[in-house]
Amino acid sequence: MFLPILSAILGIIAFLPINFYPAGLVFLAPLFIFFLREQKLRRLILGTALFRLTFGLGTVYYTLEPIFWLTSLLIFFGLPISIWLIKKFSARFHSLFVIRYLLFIALPFLWTVFDLLQARYSLLPTYIITAGNSLGSSPFVGLAGIGGLVLLTFFAASINTLIAATIAAPPLTREEKKRGFILIGVIAILIFSAYFISQYRLQKNASEYDNLPNSLKIAAISTNEKFERGQFEKLKAELSGKQLDLIVFPEDIFSSRADLFDSQREFFQNLAKELNADIITVFDTISEGKKYNSAILFGKNGEIAGVHNKNRLTFIGEYWPFGDWRLSFYDWLAKKNPKIKNYAVFDIKNAYARGDTNMLKIKEANFAAAICLEIQYLFDIKKYRENSARFVVNPTSNRWIGKGAKHFLYISDNLKKIEAVWLKLPIVSGGVKDFAGIILPDGEAYFVNYENSPKDWGMFFGEIKY
Repeated sequence: MFLPILSAILGIIAFLPINFYPAGLVFLAPLFIFFLREQKLRRLILGTALFRLTFGLGTVYYTLEPIFWLTSLLIFFGLPISIWLIKKFSARFHSLFVIRYLLFIALPFLWTVFDLLQARYSLLPTYIITAGNSLGSSPFVGLAGIGGLVLLTFFAASINTLIAATIAAPPLTREEKKRGFILIGVIAILIFSAYFISQYRLQKNASEYDNLPNSLKIAAISTNEKFERGQFEKLKAELSGKQLDLIVFPEDIFSSRADLFDSQREFFQNLAKELNADIITVFDTISEGKKYNSAILFGKNGEIAGVHNKNRLTFIGEYWPFGDWRLSFYDWLAKKNPKIKNYAVFDIKNAYARGDTNMLKIKEANFAAAICLEIQYLFDIKKYRENSARFVVNPTSNRWIGKGAKHFLYISDNLKKIEAVWLKLPIVSGGVKDFAGIILPDGEAYFVNYENSPKDWGMFFGEIKY
């Protein structure tokens, strides 16, 4: 089982916040060699489990939770089962070509399907650890402009498959050596072709975006956990007189979700009037007896110009599908981290109601407010684009992350870059323990790091074209 573990270690390196993207083109090769060689279903499943668990512990360790991890793993077991079925099926044929090459041809498709199935249907979205997301900050991100994360994942899986095929059968005869050189040539051609196609697409996106006729002046704010309401006057002073069109505040900027809706509404209504700018922020609201996590757009005259209630609720924190039942693990976790004591898992009354995928509007521009992890549901963002969204705002709160915040932000921003390039949509970020800034449709990111400031907040000023 050395090969699956080696693959996981290389995968961990590919997703480290050091942008070592070349590892994304090789980290699956040892695992694929294992798939090509192994004949027993039990060992295929065990090797897959070892890979996923080791890989997860090195990339998304901050999400470690038994039910989520187990269900994700069960979905992914469809991959080794499919590989085993293909081997059994190909064994029925007397054709040497079918026996040798059917799995080789199928492997990039199978990996792409199950990588994305797990990402979509796990209890939490895991698109951030799909193979294609390792290329989110690479020169190949322009491929997303053609086929999004799906194409990037397929590209990564294809290169890894070719590398695995080259290594798996050491060339012994002259014919085998010739085949090896051909595979190396194909790998080189694919990589260079992908690079030039990607760069062309990024330049095209940049040119189209630069030529858009309208623009909005924006500010995005991020804070650390030390930020308090008493510091707000100083923050507000930095925003005064900037003649901004839109200000993006973090989700639950004041840390307590116990603040009454009326008090927060009045606070931000007055702030919008003072700053003479539209403001979007996120806090809890009550409507018809139901609690929502809501992105609220306040107009510059203080009116509520639009509301988006979070549609993709977060497992454990905002919804819990198992009633009063829970593992004792959660009670132990609550003792270690009292911040989570009000999560839905501990009291179903704390659960949130599900909202809709409606859009907000400023001036002539429709835009989407993707609250926190909603930004990771790619095909929801695609629907917003199809419904004429001109940009996306992503207010977040990452208080739930202890160690690993930088790691999470790196791979999350990779995904945002892929979405921005794919859908030609600028994405504005602002949050607690998050970067403030914007990602443009050419994949370029402009961020202010709240941790580098002597204050407890960071502030980005820029513009959105539409």
